[in-house]
Amino acid sequence: MSATGAVGRRPLLVLCLLVVLALGGALWWSNGGGQSTPTVSISVAGGRPGTARAPSPSAASGLPVCSAVPTEVTDAVAAVRNDGPYLRPDDDGGTFANREGLLPPERRGYYREYTVRAPGVRFPGPRRLITGGQARPGAEPEVWFYTADHYESFCELVPG
Repeated sequence: MSATGAVGRRPLLVLCLLVVLALGGALWWSNGGGQSTPTVSISVAGGRPGTARAPSPSAASGLPVCSAVPTEVTDAVAAVRNDGPYLRPDDDGGTFANREGLLPPERRGYYREYTVRAPGVRFPGPRRLITGGQARPGAEPEVWFYTADHYESFCELVPG
C-alpha cells in the first residue's frame, strides 16, 4: 500500500469518529445528560402515604402502580387540581388519544395530557401526566397515569 492511500483514508476515519461521537453525545443528552433527578414517593393504592413499593399490578388498570416519581410530578398534580398554571398553557389539558393503546380503552376525550418538567432535558421533555375522567377543568380526575418516556410505558399514579 502506498503512503498516499493511508493519508487519503485519514480524513474518512476522522469523519467517522466525529459522527460516532456526535451520535453518542446526542444519546447521552436525550437521556438526561447523566443528571440524576430526585424522586418522591407517592401514596399507592392500599399503602401508607409516603411509602414506596416496587411496581405491582393495579386492580383498576392492570398497569404497575408508580412507586417513586420525580418531585416535579407533584407540581403537575397541583396544576391539574387547580386548573393551572400549566407549563404549556396551549397544550396542557388537551385530549390524550391513547394511540399507543397502553392505557385502558375509553371514549375519545376521556384522557387529558399535562407536561411534567424534566430538568436538564430540552423542554418540554418526555415526561407527561395523563388524567382520565375529569368532570371539568380543576376537578379531581378518576385516574392518573405517569410516563417518563413519552408514552412508551406508563404507571398508575395515586396522588395523596
